[in-house]
Amino acid sequence: MDGATTDKKISNLVDVYLLQRLHECEEDIYQFEVKYRMSFSEFKEAWEKNNITNKYSHQIERDYMVWEGLEVEKKKWLSLMQRLGE
Repeated sequence: MDGATTDKKISNLVDVYLLQRLHECEEDIYQFEVKYRMSFSEFKEAWEKNNITNKYSHQIERDYMVWEGLEVEKKKWLSLMQRLGE
């Protein structure tokens, strides 16, 4: 097996891993979008305008933090994929 073949196999494995992680983030984000019937940016805006009922309940605060973290993680995976694709 030559170096180019090995490099290609490693590159493919990294691509598959990144796509899997991105897909997992998107699935989790989708669950929040269905639950709250809005995107995170809409939820955040409603939160800031005090339009979320019981926004300080444990569950809703937790959802906000997890959802926000997933959005950050999604951007991280997309950025890595973009950099590796260059």
